[in-house]
Amino acid sequence: MSAASRSAPARRRKAVRYGIALVGALALAVAARHLDGRALLASLREMNPLLGGAAMLAMIGGKVGCKSLRSQRLLAAECARVRCAAPPLATTARLLVASHAAGQLAWGPLGFTVRTVALQADGMPLGAIARVHVAERIAEAIGIAVVAIAALAVAPEAILGSRAGALLVGGVATLAAAAAVAAAVPRLRRKLAAHAPVGVALGVAALWALASSVADITVLWLAARAVHVDVGGAPLAVAFLAVNGACAVPVTPAQIGVQEAAITVAFATAGIPAPAALACALGYRCAHLVPLVLVGVPALIATWAPSRRSAG
Repeated sequence: MSAASRSAPARRRKAVRYGIALVGALALAVAARHLDGRALLASLREMNPLLGGAAMLAMIGGKVGCKSLRSQRLLAAECARVRCAAPPLATTARLLVASHAAGQLAWGPLGFTVRTVALQADGMPLGAIARVHVAERIAEAIGIAVVAIAALAVAPEAILGSRAGALLVGGVATLAAAAAVAAAVPRLRRKLAAHAPVGVALGVAALWALASSVADITVLWLAARAVHVDVGGAPLAVAFLAVNGACAVPVTPAQIGVQEAAITVAFATAGIPAPAALACALGYRCAHLVPLVLVGVPALIATWAPSRRSAG
């Protein structure tokens, strides 16, 4: 295979990423076309520091903490399967914080690389690590689907009344149908079992993933309250689903612009003015960045340097 033919898929993937990034930028521009910059700056200057700090604690303690417990359950199950030593919970938590720091401060896939290199350096086989990553994505998808179903059951008119909500619920329904087909077809079920821990471990991980999703919604709610915006449950659910849908594929460094566009558009469809919606999005971004700089970067340095030396 020639170098040109090998680079063609890479060029297509890059074109797709740039296309999605452009769509996100256009969506943000449309949502903010009447943006009052002074009102936005005023909202950020008047941010409640206590609520902002609570959002940061909910992110690092709730969202990342629940993800650590999710990963620990899957790592323990997979290590028992392949007969290797599972990392202690403290190590798993450090790796999750380091992974989030790499993904949120630099590039999404870098977080997976950091964890993979570190786990390999600790003696876990690469195939086992890959199966845990697959199981984590399945557990997260289940948690997000439960949030979507709960939001639809509690406030169907508010969710389906917005285009963003209707599209996201449709996407979740499609994924749920695909999961049902995979579970019903023996061949697909066996293939899934070969690539991810299933059974009790996956069920427990899905519960922790759901708890992490609830914590993430809490972070967004606290960030909104910190900038003095009162957001109802339905817009929060739609914004949460929009962020997860828009950020499923890493298209920009730290998903800058994509995440903000998703929140701004979701809140704007609920009648929240664009300056207030963007202030909420920026508050949500700060709730991630500050603790990841303070806690995540040291964890990333402590994880990456020894792992790279062991790998080399």
